[in-house]
Amino acid sequence: MPNTRRVQVRAENPSGACGKLDHMTIDELKARAVGDEFDGTCPACGKFHLTRAEIEKIESEKVIDSESYKIMKNEAEASE
Repeated sequence: MPNTRRVQVRAENPSGACGKLDHMTIDELKARAVGDEFDGTCPACGKFHLTRAEIEKIESEKVIDSESYKIMKNEAEASE
């Protein structure tokens, strides 16, 4: 009789919106990916992080100091 027992596996979706997702390096994303192809962008900000030092720098910055915030603020003020 063939083995019909189902094997349970656990997989994570690093690009999913559920749960707490922090900034992740390429290596951390690859470790969580299922299969050889995966999206290497950080689920928290959409950028590519190669090292933990890059992530720590981003996490230490205030939002108002980021370049994207300054661009967004200038665009909002220009439309007023």
